[in-house]
Amino acid sequence: MKSESLSFKYPLLTRGILGGLFVGIITVILNLLFDYIYRKITNYDFSEFVNVYTIIFITIPTLIVAGIVYALIMQYIKNGLWAYILLCIVLTVVIAFTPLGPNLLPTGETMPTSARGLTLGIEIITGVMGIFAIPYFASHTKIWGD
Repeated sequence: MKSESLSFKYPLLTRGILGGLFVGIITVILNLLFDYIYRKITNYDFSEFVNVYTIIFITIPTLIVAGIVYALIMQYIKNGLWAYILLCIVLTVVIAFTPLGPNLLPTGETMPTSARGLTLGIEIITGVMGIFAIPYFASHTKIWGD
């Protein structure tokens, strides 16, 4: 008797969420590595606002949401990949480069230049991973067994 293979195709939303989670974990590692190297190079030690916990708890949920947005755009918009990439580029640029005003800390204090470099690097790493890695992991057939 010939065994029939049961094929299961994961829904796009599941792929987006799990892809975002996986990319989020990878990005946390990259961001923590960047944080460590940046702090060693600049001798920046202040960690009240940007620390291991904030990197973890901002990066992973952000990329899970990006995975959900990717799935929705791919499902409902023609040329969805290009729309997603454009949206991510715009959001990354706005988030990374807009807060250049004088009072950037939640306390209303001026953010030190070294802190701005740290947050800028983390924002760019997260944005680039959202732009390129989420579409790759959410649609790569070998990952999902299609």
